[in-house]
Amino acid sequence: MPEFRHIKKEAILDLLKGILLILIFSWLFYDSLAAAFFLLPFLRLWHRECRTAREQKEKEQFRKMFREWILLLSSSLSAGYSVDNAIGQSCRELQMMFPGGGIMIEELKEMLAKAENNQRPETLLSEFAERHPLEEVKSFVEVFCTARMSGGSLNAVIQNTATQMAEIMDTRREIGTLLAAKVYEQRIMTVMPAAVLLYVRVGSGEFLEGLYHNPVGILVATVCLAIYLSAYLLGKRMVQFEI
Repeated sequence: MPEFRHIKKEAILDLLKGILLILIFSWLFYDSLAAAFFLLPFLRLWHRECRTAREQKEKEQFRKMFREWILLLSSSLSAGYSVDNAIGQSCRELQMMFPGGGIMIEELKEMLAKAENNQRPETLLSEFAERHPLEEVKSFVEVFCTARMSGGSLNAVIQNTATQMAEIMDTRREIGTLLAAKVYEQRIMTVMPAAVLLYVRVGSGEFLEGLYHNPVGILVATVCLAIYLSAYLLGKRMVQFEI
């Protein structure tokens, strides 16, 4: 329930920001707040973009917490804990590392609750992998279940998985660093057209009088706005990556 309230609060903030942007664009491009009514369909696009960005951020946070968890799990197993106790101990330590909570912690709590009903760790982790079909999670669960059935060394398996995940995350971080300048440039280029239009509107509004309140001007403004939004979406896609 707290997680649901958090998501709902963010969705409301995104909606308010979207409405504010629509009002600003209505004034800049059409000199009429009434035009905001016709721009309302863009709220759906704005909501989708905000949701995608939020999901990407949550996914990266989940990957980070998952990596830390398997390291903590490995440490608990090395200390002589059973698998069930190691999961509980690693969950408590993960909560100390991430006091703000997260999806990974909620999943571990759910696992512990089900483990009290004598459900096997293999079953719990398999269900966990179905809910979070990331490559790192699927690989870890498959190897974990295989090691449990074959009697292999769980600690060695977990250590190897953690090492591989660390390499993947380091690679992703390096790529992010290389693209950081391009992302910054893309954000600047996104703001500049609206900023220039605002500057002209405030400083020399008479230059834009022919753009407003006439059919030709409205058509030109609409075409410019469509090109602006298309360029924003294209630029954003160009600097996105997924490993």
